Amino acid sequence: MQLFGTDGIRGRFALSRSDDEAVIEALIEHREISPRLFRLIGEGLGAMMDYETVVVIGWDQRPGNPALVSALTQGFHLRGILVIWAGEVATPGLQASLLHKGAAMGCMVTASHNPVTDSGVKVFDRYGYKSMPEYEVQVSEIIAKLAREEREVDEPELQRLAIPDSEFDGGAVHREMLERRFSLLENCFAGSAESHSDGGVSSLPDGGLAIDTSGGSAEGWLVDWLNAKGIPAHAVASPVAMNVNCGAGEFSPSDEWTWEQIQSNAGEHLLLTHLAERCRDGVPADWQVGGIVAAALDGDGDRCLLIEATSTGLRVFDGDRMADALLRAGGESWCLAASIEADLGLPVDIQTAVGDRWLSAALSPPIGQSVRLLLMDETPQVIGCEDSGHLVLAAPHPRLDEHWSLVGDGIASLLAVLAAQRRLSGLSEGGFERGWKRRISVIGVERARWDGKNTIADMVEEITRRTITGWGMVENWRRTDIQGETSLLLLEAEVDGFSMSIGIRNSGTEAKTNVSIRLAPQIMGLSEPATVLLGEIERVLQRKLVV
Repeated sequence: MQLFGTDGIRGRFALSRSDDEAVIEALIEHREISPRLFRLIGEGLGAMMDYETVVVIGWDQRPGNPALVSALTQGFHLRGILVIWAGEVATPGLQASLLHKGAAMGCMVTASHNPVTDSGVKVFDRYGYKSMPEYEVQVSEIIAKLAREEREVDEPELQRLAIPDSEFDGGAVHREMLERRFSLLENCFAGSAESHSDGGVSSLPDGGLAIDTSGGSAEGWLVDWLNAKGIPAHAVASPVAMNVNCGAGEFSPSDEWTWEQIQSNAGEHLLLTHLAERCRDGVPADWQVGGIVAAALDGDGDRCLLIEATSTGLRVFDGDRMADALLRAGGESWCLAASIEADLGLPVDIQTAVGDRWLSAALSPPIGQSVRLLLMDETPQVIGCEDSGHLVLAAPHPRLDEHWSLVGDGIASLLAVLAAQRRLSGLSEGGFERGWKRRISVIGVERARWDGKNTIADMVEEITRRTITGWGMVENWRRTDIQGETSLLLLEAEVDGFSMSIGIRNSGTEAKTNVSIRLAPQIMGLSEPATVLLGEIERVLQRKLVV
């Protein structure tokens, strides 16, 4: 049994079912989570820990989270684990907090960019790395075993167990970490740690970057903090709730808009509405073509997408381009890990499964090594990227000198790219030659019907292979396995000597199956037939997978 998805456990918040087995069934069959399930999760995780070791729990602003945090605390206490609450904090702040406290584990109660009606939990080990599938299967099996046992805890005892052993301000730890990282990122990507006040950010709009925090924990302090650092910034309007018509989660890496579309679609996304208002009387004079005009975090703060001005409108400056800017600004010797959805024009050293945990795993010392932190006297030259805006970079350990963890932090990513922009004198020229890619999602699927290996996968491969033989000379056709991708069908080949790929995989957190197609820059002329092929595959999956 595996209760975890690609990034922890997520689902719609619901009141607890009648018993433990029912809440597990609700998660598996209906994507529902509940306080009773979280008590089980706490027990299952606690069963893998030594008695009276410490876990740090943080959370974001979701209506169901107070009940879930209390229930998770109950579960850990039932196993004799000491619980420290870090309060409302971004996911990278929780990661820094567990390292700061020397805890054995960290749990972030969030569903990232999912709707505010969802929640979930991300689990971090003592080194600040996210949990991996083998461990998650063990925990899932323990949870299933506990659910079959006859046991009850009376209400007064549950109330006592819901109280943490101590509390502290994890948000303050996060801000302290960002203070340290600011100068480190400047040194890596701008070449100096001097203040931005010397005019090095002249390419930013005079009115500053528009900042969309998606209603996350940075909403109350980030803009003031950036301005204090000499980075002009201002906030967009606050959302009615986290992730509602706002944030990076509402954007696709390939999104772009003309001025007419921006004006006509105003209201659909708070950041675009804000930028449309800025453009009501024409394009602002302080906007430069190719300049960054806005940044959007996702709800739990672990990724960032930028918005770039073009000659005809706006477009997303995605994680692939962010990584490319850092590689160019950082100089030689940097190692880049990227997921299977990265642009085929990007100079990738290591290809990984989707999810920032796989980026960290590829760039860190292997599991089983006595210390899995990076040991260096200077910032390790490693980058992990996903086009969705996840950038994994090295961060200094809060307590140990010359020890580094790996973490995705949307604010740190923004700081790094702005530093790179200074060194490169802009980001619009000199980048890698981009390939072509498109991604669609088939919604409402029964995920068990797709495993990447069954007869439906064979049918998709047959359709794809038959189709692309009409595109040119096809060589080196292969189905590629990627560690960690249990439902992936990855078809790769060369067309007239240049790479193309099609990847199909289940979402780990929602009832959908994702399809992406990528073409190398040299064969971008095949984008039209590739789009037709993508539509044909989508129709097959709708017939075969949708309930």
